[in-house]
Amino acid sequence: MPHSAHAPTPSIAHAQTKAGLLLLLAFALLIAFVLYVMQARGVFTENQALLLVADNAEGVSVGSDLSFSGFPIGRVGRIELAEDGKAHIHIDIPLADARWLRTSSIFTLERSVVGSAKLRAYSGILDDPALPDGARREVLIGDAASGVPELVATAHKLLENLERLSNADSALQQTLVNLQQFSGNLNGKNGALGALLGNEKEVAKVSASLEQTRALLVDARRSLQTLDASLQQLHRLGQSAQPIMADAQAISGNVRTASEDLAALRQEVDLNMQKVSGLIDEINRKWPFAREQKLQLP
Repeated sequence: MPHSAHAPTPSIAHAQTKAGLLLLLAFALLIAFVLYVMQARGVFTENQALLLVADNAEGVSVGSDLSFSGFPIGRVGRIELAEDGKAHIHIDIPLADARWLRTSSIFTLERSVVGSAKLRAYSGILDDPALPDGARREVLIGDAASGVPELVATAHKLLENLERLSNADSALQQTLVNLQQFSGNLNGKNGALGALLGNEKEVAKVSASLEQTRALLVDARRSLQTLDASLQQLHRLGQSAQPIMADAQAISGNVRTASEDLAALRQEVDLNMQKVSGLIDEINRKWPFAREQKLQLP
């Protein structure tokens, strides 16, 4: 029995309309995605411009972040080589994040051995005036990789110095030998004195000097003891003389009192003599004791 012909494909109602709607939906999704990306990139965000000037922009690319306290607050929009030979890095900063930047802010470009370069902003005093739009600032560059050759050279010099110090004829080796000899002399019969002086002759001289000094100290101690006994005798004599000095002071006081009494007695005798002399004169003026006087007639 012969095969039957293929059945006709059933038609879809309003196929063209549905296809058009599907295309419109895809186009709308594409536009929404583009708008989302533009929004995420800050196309519709009002930004503040910042120009960072660096000696070179190695490691920095368009789209790199400018971070503050670990948070991105800006994005590199354009990098160009200026007429002065320096790299100009144009940063777009949203106005909402621009409040963290001040006129005293410092900007750094840090390059690590592994990873890309990082732009950072530091604002020590947030009370300073805000950074104006379009401000130009120099960038401080810290390159960890640039210090690697210097570190290698320093390590090479250090190894050379260590090798020089470890040689048999080095100063350190000689010092260790001398230190060992000194330690041996310390353990010898003369002890520290033999270690310091180095030979028996000098040790004998120093020992004799020490004995003489010891004998002098003994004589000085005896002399001090004799002087102490003499001072004690003088002290006793002084104590014995104290009553004599007290009697002498008492006699001196009595003599002073007697002298004052004699002076008063003398004044009283002089006064009485004056009175007697006046009385005699008055008696002589009176009669009949007065002298005869001549009567003169007219």
